Amino acid sequence: MQRPILASGVAAFTLALASGISAQPMPAQTYPFKAGPVTVLSCSLGQAGNTVAGNSLEIKYFQNVPRRHLVSVTFRIRYAGQVTTVTDNGTFSYDATIDHKFNVLGGTPWAGPDPEVCRVVSATFGDGKTVTPTYPGAGSPGGDAAGGPPASSTVPPYATQPGAPPPPASPGPAAT
Repeated sequence: MQRPILASGVAAFTLALASGISAQPMPAQTYPFKAGPVTVLSCSLGQAGNTVAGNSLEIKYFQNVPRRHLVSVTFRIRYAGQVTTVTDNGTFSYDATIDHKFNVLGGTPWAGPDPEVCRVVSATFGDGKTVTPTYPGAGSPGGDAAGGPPASSTVPPYATQPGAPPPPASPGPAAT
């Protein structure tokens, strides 16, 4: 008779523990945040009463790859349970700060100035090459499931810099 009671008590404790862990908020994204060929310096929203102000998503970033010029950067933003993407087009130079505002999330209930996630989904260079940074635990490029920092080396140098060493050779098919 005690086994069913003990088993249900263990199951209830396990469920309570799992619920408590999953309910914990994700750590806030910290800046600067390297995301492939871009370093995000800050990402914030403005307030209008109890909602997000229109045209207030401000992203400050710079290209961190020398001798190349980005022409398009797409960001994924998660704020107050909503996910949106914005694309910034132009001609961006190495190490020059870009500070742009975007008209998204206006009218969303105010949840503070900082989005939970502000990440680069893709970055396209003038030569047409596109880089899609990956993030640990996200399962897909530009994903935000983990909410943590990007991998320490999200873009290998050979993918973005002319004259850099070629990628390491991958083993070919096994000889039979």
